[in-house]
Amino acid sequence: MKTTTFLAESLDIGLPWYVESADLDHESAALSVRLNFESGGTFPCGACGRGDCKAYDTYWSRWRHLDFFGHRTFLLAPVPRVVCPGCGIRRALVPWARPRSGFTHGLEEYVADLAAKLPVTTIARFLGEHDTRLGYMLRNRRK
Repeated sequence: MKTTTFLAESLDIGLPWYVESADLDHESAALSVRLNFESGGTFPCGACGRGDCKAYDTYWSRWRHLDFFGHRTFLLAPVPRVVCPGCGIRRALVPWARPRSGFTHGLEEYVADLAAKLPVTTIARFLGEHDTRLGYMLRNRRK
């Protein structure tokens, strides 16, 4: 099985999204997974959720994901802004993260489960993240 196929299945990434590449940095013990989307794909509007919107342009974003095999893992992807017939030009929703979150759904769930049992400072040290950033994420995921 190809690495990109393995990662796409592990991340539950589906069309129009695909795993373009993966880069492992041994010095920093970090895995960067670069995602992209097929040309002509449609996306859900970030404002109303309508799912058949065409991409207008993109901007690159990065999200922290659950560790893979002991390596800090980051997803990088061009997030489309879409032309929604009802809302105009809006950011598209991505299936792996909440809007404006720097964390994937998987990592948010993991942190929330740990936060029920451990202080946020302990979780932050374990993950190599700042406790303020995790606290902000925990507060905002409940809204």
